[in-house]
Amino acid sequence: MRWIARLVLVTGIAGLGLFFLRATPREVTLVYDICSPVARTLEVDIEREGKMVRRAEFRLARTPPAQVNHAVRLKDGNYLLRISVSGADGSRRVERPIAITENTTIVIPCSR
Repeated sequence: MRWIARLVLVTGIAGLGLFFLRATPREVTLVYDICSPVARTLEVDIEREGKMVRRAEFRLARTPPAQVNHAVRLKDGNYLLRISVSGADGSRRVERPIAITENTTIVIPCSR
């Protein structure tokens, strides 16, 4: 009978630990694939459940990199990225959904 009580206690503690672990923000690197040799600015809004949780703006060099890295801390869940790339060829906006479940790197294409 004692071993059942211990098993219930250990299972409960493990469940609480898992609950709090999932509530902790994850280390996520978002890699924006620019796909434009004339891009000058990159703006990103990260939304969760219709509310903005992060905003970033990047000024790009005259010869922009093919990719821009963006390190963020996000809690587990679904997010919507609203991305705007502006340059000499005009401006384009894209939306990309992402799901966070672990510490990870996510490559996001910024072309339509």
